[in-house]
This record gives sequence, C-alpha cells and structure tokens, in this order.
Amino acid sequence: MRQGTTRDSIARPALWFGVAIPFLYYGTQAVAAPFFPGFSFVGTTASEMGSTLSRHPAIFNVGIAVQGAVSLVAALGFLMGLRRLGIDRALAWPTSLAIAMNGVQLLWAAYFPLPDPRHGGHTVFIAFATALPVLLAASVWRFVDGHARAYFFANLALLAAMVPVTTGMTGLDTHAYRGLVQRVFTLTTFPPIAVASFLLHRRLKELRR
Repeated sequence: MRQGTTRDSIARPALWFGVAIPFLYYGTQAVAAPFFPGFSFVGTTASEMGSTLSRHPAIFNVGIAVQGAVSLVAALGFLMGLRRLGIDRALAWPTSLAIAMNGVQLLWAAYFPLPDPRHGGHTVFIAFATALPVLLAASVWRFVDGHARAYFFANLALLAAMVPVTTGMTGLDTHAYRGLVQRVFTLTTFPPIAVASFLLHRRLKELRR
C-alpha cells in the first residue's frame, strides 16, 4: 500500500473526530444545563456545570473528557492530512499540537473540576487556545475557496475582538455575563476545528479521484 494511501486511511477517519468537536462541547452543555440550579446562558460558565454546584457534575466532566480524547485523535488526523497535502512541517506540526493541547486542557479540566484550584486555565493552555484559530486558518488557506476563507477571516476578526475582553484589557467587569463571554470566545475555537477538519477531509478525498 502506498504511503499516501496509508496516511489517508488513518487521517480521513480521524478528521471526522474533529468535525464532532463543537457538537460534543455544546451538546454536553445542553445535557448538563438542566441539572445546574439557576442555570443562565449569560451568567453560567461551562466549567460551573461540572462543579459541586451541579446536581450531576459528572455529566459535564465526562462529556469534556470524551471531547478531550476526541481532540487528540483529530490532532493526529490533522498532522497526517496536512503533511499528505504538502503543508510544511513548520505549520502542520504547530497546528496539530495546538489541537492536541486543546484536548489535554479539556482532559485536565475534567480531572480537576471546580472548585479545585488546579482547574483554571494555565498560561500554556491559554496560549495554544489563542493561537489555534490563526493556525487553523493558515494551515487550510492554500486549498480552500473564497467562502471558506471569508469564514476564517471573520473568525479571526471575532478572535481579535474577544481577546481584549477575555484578558481584561478593556477594563470591563464581565462577571455578570461571564458565561456569554466564554461561549462567544469558544466560537472562535471549536467550530473552526470542525470546519477545517471537514475541508481537509474533502481535499484528501479529492486526491483519490
């Protein structure tokens, strides 16, 4: 079996795991929310649904642990798929590593749920999460059409608008609507993984024709 075909047989199924990521993230919250007393889409963060404040915190924690494992598989799919398409190692490896680190962050958060002080975002995780949308756009830019490029450009614009808010640079007190801020910010991370996974999968499929 040719090396390219071997890579495709692994990369393409793994990329479907990437497509599933935002559905797992938001779906887990939808299932866990009814068990959180006084849940508010605007004021309740995702992690709070896995804390002792929830009647069944395991629902959320197991859900994001699954998402973390799925992200690790997707990272492998990205690495093999991008290299198969001739994307330089200097871009393919950081992109795949950022997706993998996103998975590690989720597994960490599930293992140390709130109110454990170890739950919080660590600098390395935050750095990779912020860089991920940029890396995703750069990695697929060469082989996607104008509509996809417009999506990634808009996503980067949203990221640029949200970083000052999430880092406190604006000086705004976001505590009352911390849940909304978090959910808007995650739109710059999880859905783009799914979009890039789908586009990469489609491009790999075209190579076989």
